[in-house]
Formats: sequence, structure tokens, C-alpha cells
Amino acid sequence: MNSADVLRFAVRRMFWAHMPGIGLLLLLCSLTAQLPSGFSGLCAIAAFAWVVLALGDWITAELRADRIS
Repeated sequence: MNSADVLRFAVRRMFWAHMPGIGLLLLLCSLTAQLPSGFSGLCAIAAFAWVVLALGDWITAELRADRIS
């Protein structure tokens, strides 16, 4: 596996897994914003955590590709 493959898989994960998941959580957050249960806040926290996870995944892939090349 070369560095181009590593970056291609990172882009696929970002656009096919991370971004739709974060978007779904934010949509759920906006749909439940009027409920007094606190579910909207929980969804916002989960979306933020997923953003941090996605950034960590991207940085790790960049470092791995740099190490390979």
C-alpha cells in the first residue's frame, strides 16, 4: 500500500462515513431542539466528539502517508 492509497481511503472514510454521520447527528439535534429532555444537547456533544474523531483519523492518515513516502 502506497501513500496515495492511504490518502484515498482516508478521503473515502471522511466523505462516506464521517460526514454523513455528523450530518445525521446535527439534523437530529436540530429536530429535537425544542424538547426539554436534553437529547439535543447530547446529540450536539456526540457530533462534536465525532468531529474530533474524524480530524484525528485524517491527521493519522496524513502522518501514515508521509511515513510511507
